[in-house]
Amino acid sequence: MINTSTTSLTIAEARQLLRQKSISPTELVSFYLDHIEKVEPKVKAWVTILKERALEKAKVLENRMKDATELPSLFAIPFGAKDIIYTKGIPTEGGSQVLKGFIPEYDATVIKMLNRSGAILLGKTTTTEFANWGSPPETRNPWNLSHTPGGSSSGSAAALASGMVLMTLGTQTAGSLSRPAAYNGLTILKATYGRISKHGIIPASWSLDHVGAFTKTVEDTVIVYNELSGPDEADSSTWTLPKQKLRLQVEKEYKIGIVVDGYFENTSTEISMACEEAVKQLKKIGYSITYVQLPYSLKAANAAQHMVMKAETANYHADQYTVDSSRYGGYLQQFIREGLDIKANDYLKAQKIRSVFRDELSDVFKHVDLLLTPATPTVAPEGILATGSPAYNLPFTNAGVPTLTLPIGMSGELPIGMQLIAAPLQEQKLVDVGYLLQQQTDWHLKTPSMNR
Repeated sequence: MINTSTTSLTIAEARQLLRQKSISPTELVSFYLDHIEKVEPKVKAWVTILKERALEKAKVLENRMKDATELPSLFAIPFGAKDIIYTKGIPTEGGSQVLKGFIPEYDATVIKMLNRSGAILLGKTTTTEFANWGSPPETRNPWNLSHTPGGSSSGSAAALASGMVLMTLGTQTAGSLSRPAAYNGLTILKATYGRISKHGIIPASWSLDHVGAFTKTVEDTVIVYNELSGPDEADSSTWTLPKQKLRLQVEKEYKIGIVVDGYFENTSTEISMACEEAVKQLKKIGYSITYVQLPYSLKAANAAQHMVMKAETANYHADQYTVDSSRYGGYLQQFIREGLDIKANDYLKAQKIRSVFRDELSDVFKHVDLLLTPATPTVAPEGILATGSPAYNLPFTNAGVPTLTLPIGMSGELPIGMQLIAAPLQEQKLVDVGYLLQQQTDWHLKTPSMNR
């Protein structure tokens, strides 16, 4: 049995307990299902909970492990998935009336990969309408229930932070992985665009969308990333390079560039101070610190991102919207209307501007290994009618470069997050720095009061 009154268990710790046969898959899954019953009425992170299905799979795995000499990397690890990710035979409604009752006939590639690795799906988590801006769900931030958990991966972040699961899948088109991670004291790697398949995931904007997994630690992030990443014949946007596995290693030779330009001038005092403390820790570890600015094309690239997202959102929804626009929320109706009015020439110009920004950002990485910024301007805002600003995440989603968000402090009851950014395909550098930083700090080990 799990002899703890907390839900601070990590994937790495749970794997060890399972391999030592200190707990069984059924005991592990039952523990989290029981905790869901206790805290879900307050947090409201789930749209579907698969209690019987999860317990049935746990029993199957339990029988399998009796004779197994080696277990898959995520064997019996309970997880949740954002409700825009296809799950065969399980409703996938995307937070929308348009898809009410829709049940996919196949699993998204990331679900297939997790199933293959032995993970157990506990349910589907809440999202804003079609993972777009507007129409936030009723989900609460478990650190303070009167605050937003962020969006659009609202339920995925809140479910993990409140201890209802060991990891969760989310997506990001502007800041929907990084921002909820920062607001909820979690760790997340938003990999290079194309590192993780989007096949079987309802698109918000196909050329901007990224998939990722919320975890508690960098160590857990590495375990999950190594299962999720790699080329996929069903997704032509994935890299055709061989699968590259990340490692936990000690590397202290990187130069880190602290971004100091005016784009981040709206950062709250508490977050600025927490970032300064994190930089001191990085210096102690041995990293070289310098100061840099983002490319001049940043402002134009941000505008281009908005245009691309509107056009691609409108393209996906055009047929259904034309048939019955009333089934869409007011914000998304306007977003689609504006997207349908965008001319092809303007869309192509916007994509060109994005390309220029990517090239200029690549030039910055000729002088530093990583960039460092706050993950958000403020901690999680009060109220649940808005999900907070993605401004500090958007440029790096736009460029398709990898980022790592991790907790670095607290402002009262609410977590503070920091963002590290690397050049394309340089996820290992992010892991190196993030792992060493978490060896020196304990912010990632803190839990909301409802978990204690």
